[in-house]
Amino acid sequence: MIMGHMRLENLRQVDLNLLIIFAVIAEEKGVTRASSRLLLSQPAVSRALQRARSLFQDQLVIRSTSGFELTLRGRKILQELEQLLPKIEGLVAPSVFDPKRERSNFRLAGPDNVCIALSPYLCRRYTAEPYKVNFDFLPWQADAVDMLESGKLDLILHIDDGLLPSHLSSERLYREEWICAVARQSRFGHRLTLKEYLVAEHLTVTTLPSVQNIPDKQLAALGAKRRSSVRMPYFGAALSCLPGTELVLTLTNGMRQMVERNSSLRIVRAPPELRPFHFLMVWHPRLTTDPRHTWLREALRQAAHAEATS
Repeated sequence: MIMGHMRLENLRQVDLNLLIIFAVIAEEKGVTRASSRLLLSQPAVSRALQRARSLFQDQLVIRSTSGFELTLRGRKILQELEQLLPKIEGLVAPSVFDPKRERSNFRLAGPDNVCIALSPYLCRRYTAEPYKVNFDFLPWQADAVDMLESGKLDLILHIDDGLLPSHLSSERLYREEWICAVARQSRFGHRLTLKEYLVAEHLTVTTLPSVQNIPDKQLAALGAKRRSSVRMPYFGAALSCLPGTELVLTLTNGMRQMVERNSSLRIVRAPPELRPFHFLMVWHPRLTTDPRHTWLREALRQAAHAEATS
């Protein structure tokens, strides 16, 4: 227990302002100069000194031929205050995280499509000197929210599906739209109608085995269902399976560059019935005012802005 009964009773009698005023009087060696520095009247400073003397049951400072002189008890108290007051200031002053001076490790998780969209910016911006931050992306898993609750994760990247616990803090990062990737030599045109989309054979990505993905949810709301003969958990791996097939892979626009850089693939416009959605960054509210976490959220905002404008 930090605050025992006797300690609590003693500390309740302490006025921090008295300690500050005494320290300034001791440094200035006089009430007049101390009052000017403190922007207080001389009578107010004199009264505060009397209260400090009563608190410590010591004169603290006495008059001498050279002005004010500290008593032995006063010297000891001033030495303690020289260590204590900067620590108190550090407690109450807003702190700022400096990634160029302070080493820190951030633990994040999200599906691979959002990681593919955001992590290139983080790598370009923060992996070179003089930054001292590490981004540790953990595999996306069903208990990510529980890991956030327990402090095993600092932040998760999650779709805006309305299913997150209400007490968690979140912020929209960017809007995602759907595109389709197919083999370059496949029979598909530049766009797919809903009828063509439903007739096609699909390679489906389901990031969590027990959770229905967004396209299937949106199709189910229309009373429709697509045909899928292959399912896997990663968009990046799914792209490598398309060449030489007539499969359709539905993925987010943030992965467009990966498709465009692959000469064996091409992009087909998805049916308009597949509606856009938003990715969120989600964190526990205990971290909202933490300087490290404040910096992390701003870094992700910048990454999302870079993705949205690329």
